[in-house]
Amino acid sequence: MATNFPEGTHWFCVRTKPKKERMAAANVASILNLDVFCPLIRFRRKTVRGPVWFQEAMFPGYIFVRFDMMEMKQGVSYAPGILTIPMFNGRYLPVPDAVIQSLQDELDENGSVDAGIPLEVGEETTILEGSMRGLKVKVIKVMPAEDRVAVLLEMLGTLVEAEFPTDALEHRVKHRLESEK
Repeated sequence: MATNFPEGTHWFCVRTKPKKERMAAANVASILNLDVFCPLIRFRRKTVRGPVWFQEAMFPGYIFVRFDMMEMKQGVSYAPGILTIPMFNGRYLPVPDAVIQSLQDELDENGSVDAGIPLEVGEETTILEGSMRGLKVKVIKVMPAEDRVAVLLEMLGTLVEAEFPTDALEHRVKHRLESEK
């Protein structure tokens, strides 16, 4: 009889209850003593009290768990915070170790990555919204308290200074290689 379980210990993608990725990961790790990977993404969001840093799951609703499907399927499936172990074409498909390692290599010591890094004076960027969307500009002043930057843009052959909220401008994504430079 053919089985839809791969043999041995592998990483699997596991579906969690909405917004319960970290809680589910902690439960699986502590109750079942399994390796769990829940990568996080850090970003700033405007609130009534000003810009605040938030952390959320990089893959909302999913974590990665390393286990032997034959031995631990039921335990993982019924752990607090877990909804299901997804199947594809009626089979449980392991996530290659290289994929998990690649993700882990991009994270900092807290298991997270910044969604974008702040703009810097002299940096060229692109306007993302409004009537000037797509226009290339150069940052000339950063105003972190107001979460704004002053940019230099060319209009009708003349350089004009303008201020924009930082979230209206394209940010570089932080990559491990950039941080090593």
